[in-house]
Amino acid sequence: MRTAETCAQTLGAFVCRLDYANLPSEVVRRAKDLLLDQLGCQLLGSSMEWNQAVYRVVKENKPGGPATIVNYGDKVPVDDAAFVNGTFAQGCEMDDYYDQGGGHPGAGSIPVALALAEKRRLSGKEFIVAMTAGYELGWRVGRGLLPGMMQRGYHAQGVVGVFIAAATAGKIQKLNSAQMTHALAIAGSHASGTMEYDQSGGEVKRMHAGLACAGGMRSALLAAAGLTGPSTILEGKRGILSVFGGELKTEPLVKNLGGEYAVMHAAIKRFPVNASQHSPIELLDHLMQQHKLEPRDIEKIEVGVNEGVLLHGGTIFEPKEVIEAQFSLRFSLALRLLKGSNDLEFYLDSNVWRDPEILAMGKKIVLFADPTAIGERRFACKIKISHSNRKIVDGEISSPKGTSRNPLSQEEVQNKFFRLGSKVLPERRLTEIIAKVQRIEADEDVASIVPLMTVHSVI
Repeated sequence: MRTAETCAQTLGAFVCRLDYANLPSEVVRRAKDLLLDQLGCQLLGSSMEWNQAVYRVVKENKPGGPATIVNYGDKVPVDDAAFVNGTFAQGCEMDDYYDQGGGHPGAGSIPVALALAEKRRLSGKEFIVAMTAGYELGWRVGRGLLPGMMQRGYHAQGVVGVFIAAATAGKIQKLNSAQMTHALAIAGSHASGTMEYDQSGGEVKRMHAGLACAGGMRSALLAAAGLTGPSTILEGKRGILSVFGGELKTEPLVKNLGGEYAVMHAAIKRFPVNASQHSPIELLDHLMQQHKLEPRDIEKIEVGVNEGVLLHGGTIFEPKEVIEAQFSLRFSLALRLLKGSNDLEFYLDSNVWRDPEILAMGKKIVLFADPTAIGERRFACKIKISHSNRKIVDGEISSPKGTSRNPLSQEEVQNKFFRLGSKVLPERRLTEIIAKVQRIEADEDVASIVPLMTVHSVI
């Protein structure tokens, strides 16, 4: 009698079957937008002070190898390059996220794929397929884990990111189904990371994506070398779903494989903040402009969001470091009202954190759980503004701009890339990167992108 496949076996076999020829054209187009966006995020992240500790430790202790550290050009082992570049990738809260589930797929897949592309020749088509595989695993595992994972305080990128990275690396390594199953099973031992940073700060959060990249890549390399893991890593009694999510939800992991692609569920950020803040910022801005309201006349703002946001963005009132500012929904909304912007410069400026007018406005903002903001409406938001003239203004939004249902235009994606990348590279180099990404499916060696991502390379 044949035993039913485990979730890891089903997912592993699916990843092995993925082929560029069968990818819908809209999936390829979306993947290229997401790739360009992530490259910009790595460039920006490489310039941020809080990410330098990770770079310095690897540079000083792991010199020599086939893979390149973004911006700086140092050569290190592939897993260390994925660690550093993965840290850069999510190191400034501008990277993509899922509209359902948890985690940041670009930061968990693209640093891995680029590092391995420097070790073995990888075509653009192979790159897109490996990236698609990573996005698929994160979306599916994340949906099986929420909301329990967040309620228990685990960080999605730390838990889900290792599966994104393992699937990406495993596809590039051309693992067979059995090996891919073991890669996912081994990745489960790397799953970790709490969200205590959204309670009391700590820039360690920036490193979670890097840890996931390195752990997932090592899982695939170890599986190729013969290491085994439990095939029930996801649904087992002591598996990921039970331990991190608290319940056994296997259907989201395996339903409609190949019929619905996760890259179409990835959203591109417009603001350097946690994903849950995008809808409130966008809706508040719309209501203020539509009704021509003045911030000085606002008495109270009530904001309805997914219950998890109350802990993930609602606990910090007075930021004392950048990560706290980026994870304070009240601070972000006060910025929008009083500065008319959520540009990165305001989150980096400690004087703005202490601005009494900003802090006073934040105290007028009340967050509450919206029971309808779940599942596909996870990032839905409702806002009610009480005005001094007794006027009540309200509205709602189902999801922010940047999702595939309400996407940024190609021009907007490129403008964001220029804005982020210009912190490190000249415009000419950024234009070359855009051109490479636009025709990546015709590229026989995607490692040629890597020198373009370093300051000192002569192209």
